Amino acid sequence: MGWLLRAPIPRQPDRATRPSLRQPRHAGLARASYKNPMNIDTPVLARTTLLIDGSHVDRLKTKFGRLIDFQKLVGHFSADGTTVSAHYYRDSRDSAEQTRTARFFEWLERHDIERHGTDDFNEPWYVRERYGSNLVALASDALMAAEKGNSLVMLAGDAKLVPLLERLAALDVPVTLISSLSVPDSIAPPPPLVALADRFIDLADDDRFFLPEDGQEDTRHEP
Repeated sequence: MGWLLRAPIPRQPDRATRPSLRQPRHAGLARASYKNPMNIDTPVLARTTLLIDGSHVDRLKTKFGRLIDFQKLVGHFSADGTTVSAHYYRDSRDSAEQTRTARFFEWLERHDIERHGTDDFNEPWYVRERYGSNLVALASDALMAAEKGNSLVMLAGDAKLVPLLERLAALDVPVTLISSLSVPDSIAPPPPLVALADRFIDLADDDRFFLPEDGQEDTRHEP
């Protein structure tokens, strides 16, 4: 009886040489999947998420006496073709504040800046907080954006954000922090927060992101 010859079974690559299907963290590299494998070296459009702590903006405005121009922020970080999504975090803490900020929130919507916050001040469970009431939502959205490969820009300065930046640093997610060290310590970002950011922009040293004193009606958007 003759021998039945079989083609040799190809050797499976070991773990060190086996091509990885793990997705890259950042949007600078294209993503691969089981159904649609891609060359991971193919560049794709970068994405940045801009997160604005409205309470921190209010406090900076009080000390600087000037209004921060959110459109200039978006324009700066999208100048190289990066897609920027902007998000503003601020609750209405009472009916008077809701009335005062109504036009401002409408301005945000018209200019594609998504407002995150509640108007639940009449609910019995609502607890008014002077500052930092939206930081949990901001942190949650930051982590979700990081999972999508976005780089992050934060106009913020609260010490409660230190654990968030520690987590983002561990994930190797680039973070730009915007605030100022030229304001009182109760407002300025603490040293650990600044140290964790990949880049820090001090508004006291850079007036590109302020509205001009004679800004037009539509650009005077702060409440």
